Amino acid sequence: MTLSFLPELPQIDPEKGPNLMAGAASPLWLVFGGAAMAGATWWWWATRWREAVNVEALMAPTATLPTPTPTPTPTPEPVELAPKPAVEAPIDPVTEAPVLAPVELEVPAPIAAAEPVAEVAVEAVVEAAKSAADDLTQLVGIGPKLAASLSELGVTRFEQIAGWGAEDLADFDAKLNLRGRAERDAWVAQAKRLAAGA
Repeated sequence: MTLSFLPELPQIDPEKGPNLMAGAASPLWLVFGGAAMAGATWWWWATRWREAVNVEALMAPTATLPTPTPTPTPTPEPVELAPKPAVEAPIDPVTEAPVLAPVELEVPAPIAAAEPVAEVAVEAVVEAAKSAADDLTQLVGIGPKLAASLSELGVTRFEQIAGWGAEDLADFDAKLNLRGRAERDAWVAQAKRLAAGA
């Protein structure tokens, strides 16, 4: 008895069957997979070397904040209480009421208008912020040693580097033996961007 509604299964030739199984388990698949992995690895390394990295800033030790020293809390001194006076006889509130002396109240003087201390304080803070030195190691190509050398030459702010011209670049290149690093790493453009963001 045959079931007419079932599809007919294909017949596998006994001579070609083992070849089909050997093709699926072929070692060539390992070669293709290895080639694909090598290509992906090469592409990753080929795109990675072009990224600019400030190696000197990465090698610099990270600044650690000093640990705060705990301030000792003062212990309160014991307060001695005055001894209670001995009561000799009860006081009759009706007949022996104490007479209170009149009290004169002092009226406080009017408060004078305060000087604009807030404006003076804000101006002082702004001036101090302008005169503070910038962290020059934020520029690509400047590490802690080079930042210290620039500081010795009087360069401590991004605005100073942003204002350099071709003569200034050549002058600092000769003084610090930079071999053109300032132009290659575009210090002037970086300093303009950082000075605008500050």
